[in-house]
Amino acid sequence: MATSSGSKTDSRLSSFLTAAKAGVQKASEAIRVMSASAIHLEVISAGIAPTARLSEVAGNPEDLVVGVYLSIEGDIPGHALLVLGFDSALALVDILTGRPLGASRHIDEMESSVMQELGNIVVSSYLNALSDYYGKTLMPSPPTVVVDMAAAVIDSVLLNTGHFEDDTISIVTRFAGSKRAIRGFFLYIPEIVD
Repeated sequence: MATSSGSKTDSRLSSFLTAAKAGVQKASEAIRVMSASAIHLEVISAGIAPTARLSEVAGNPEDLVVGVYLSIEGDIPGHALLVLGFDSALALVDILTGRPLGASRHIDEMESSVMQELGNIVVSSYLNALSDYYGKTLMPSPPTVVVDMAAAVIDSVLLNTGHFEDDTISIVTRFAGSKRAIRGFFLYIPEIVD
């Protein structure tokens, strides 16, 4: 019985990784158009994480992060979250806007707008890939940017979710440019549909 369960999990992980790579390719193309400098995306890993332990997935729960949140409707309703360390998010804003690294020091209106656009592109690309792969419809809401400790950002999504599945799709992504490589986390938390 354990072997069967392991095989089923391995099959799901393989499916998620295939869909994640397809999403990354789409996101890379869109970000190249948006970006003032060459940047591409890579999947470091893709898998399933226990939803109840998500605050541990993105690193230290007390680290300051920038989260881009989108609510998802459709055949597999849920919640999508792109999480970047605060300093990494600022560096990514600088890279995407062609400014010198270190120019961005706060997430103000302009930085928030860049992060919303980035989150929209990355999350929509992943969702389109998942949609194509599974033949399901997934429709994202407009993105919202939040800055807080990692645990607070993730926990606030879970509190707003209500009834969620035990497992979450977790994709670790690297934004690689000529000046710096930045790691981010994409989380998709499916809701339980009655």
